[in-house]
Amino acid sequence: MGDHNRIPVSGRLNDLIRRAANGSLTRRQLLRHAAALGVTAPTLQALLATAPAGAAPAPRPTSAGPQAQADPKTLTIALDGSPSDLDPHSAYDYRSAVATRGPYEPLIGLKGGATDQYEGLIAESWSANEDKSVWTFTIRGGVTFHDGSPCDAEAVRLSFERLLTLALGPYNTLARFVPDPAQITAADAKTVVFNLGKPQPLFEAAIAGQYGTLVMNAKAAREQEEEGDWGHTWAQTSAEGLGTGPYQITSYEPGERVSMDRYEGYWGGWDGEYFDRVEIRVVAEDATRRQLIETGEVDIVDTLTPEGLQALEQNPDVTVDKAYSTEVDYFLMTVAGPLATPAARQALCYAFPYDEVIQGVYKGYGKRAVGPVAEACRGHAPETFTYPTDLAKAKELLAQAGVAEGTTLTLMVEAGRQNDQTAVQLFQANLEQIGVGLDIQTVDLTAFTATVFGDAPVEERPQVMPWFWWPDYNDAWNHLQPQVSCDAWGSKGTNSGFYCNQRVEE
Repeated sequence: MGDHNRIPVSGRLNDLIRRAANGSLTRRQLLRHAAALGVTAPTLQALLATAPAGAAPAPRPTSAGPQAQADPKTLTIALDGSPSDLDPHSAYDYRSAVATRGPYEPLIGLKGGATDQYEGLIAESWSANEDKSVWTFTIRGGVTFHDGSPCDAEAVRLSFERLLTLALGPYNTLARFVPDPAQITAADAKTVVFNLGKPQPLFEAAIAGQYGTLVMNAKAAREQEEEGDWGHTWAQTSAEGLGTGPYQITSYEPGERVSMDRYEGYWGGWDGEYFDRVEIRVVAEDATRRQLIETGEVDIVDTLTPEGLQALEQNPDVTVDKAYSTEVDYFLMTVAGPLATPAARQALCYAFPYDEVIQGVYKGYGKRAVGPVAEACRGHAPETFTYPTDLAKAKELLAQAGVAEGTTLTLMVEAGRQNDQTAVQLFQANLEQIGVGLDIQTVDLTAFTATVFGDAPVEERPQVMPWFWWPDYNDAWNHLQPQVSCDAWGSKGTNSGFYCNQRVEE
């Protein structure tokens, strides 16, 4: 548990009032936390009215400067949504990955910015037999979990057994290659062997990824087990003693922040210049994230509107990374109700205002994806058919699919992704021209990801959801499988529309 859980109620309330006064806590968040402490709104208002003058917000500096960074040994990251899961064997969204990469590590990792070069982490060396069907990893000596217990070959094996047994979000990252935990053995205290049963040259790329491959102290997690869940319920909100990484999560406030302090016993040592502390702050408002990066109060922000990016490009104290990645943005569509037929779903593809969104919303910071796999990813097919915007064709296909004029579709969008919110409004306007309504429902990140990864039947899901994805490692299969496989519904992937096509499966 984080230190904030041990502060007396009076101290916690004073801290809430201070944070609200200095702008780090919204009024809504203040009221919610106060209610959890049993403080009514009228009482809270009275306390705010009598707060000392020193609690008033300090004026923000107009430009970044040395005074803006109070602690140069702290790295502060502002995300537009909250990490929602600290269990590395179930977390499958990038905000959660930002948090889990502090306490957890894989056996090997990508080297620098490369996509095909690797370096040892928990494993000091590794090799494969001639046909790459058996991979052997030698565990580095002296690696310990944060509770002081050794991270030896058996601990590594048990961690992967946990991943494959739970079979949650990132399960197929490894299950594609090694579906049965019995295929993983600890030959001795330092040697882990993966017998894949057939040649698997991509296994090295997969096990260097950041989803599902992170090694955790499964034995310690099991001490918190409930109904055979390997401690999963507990590990979603606590990483205490479970990782080998350079930082320990010392505080987790869902929806608000994650704090990490360096683990003094880290096997990699601390020679050189490193941060002592990492703070992940949830700042939903785009304008506030931009202000915080400009004033130097945060060091990294994950997303901004294109207008914000254009402004920051003029600021010599800020670096804007415009490199294209393997991410592709698209829409999930439910294979049910009005969108049950391929013709209806194709109609929505023809109705989308691609050029308006790329130029008007993204200001040229994005480009049309040719097919579902990014051109930077192994397996991209440049000849893939690309839909144009054609409202007449869309209307024709809707009629063919039996979707009557006046039909209203539901679309769920995440509050923190302002670009998506603008894009879906343009989509809504196009659909109105062909007689289809679009009911836009805006929810926070936690509710959004709970819907994508939840187990609600397809009939109870929003019919359309903007989503984005990049592969866990450099291979098109890993990009496509979570999106369209018949086995990737609910908690096992992001096939939230329950699409299933046997030819695609093949």
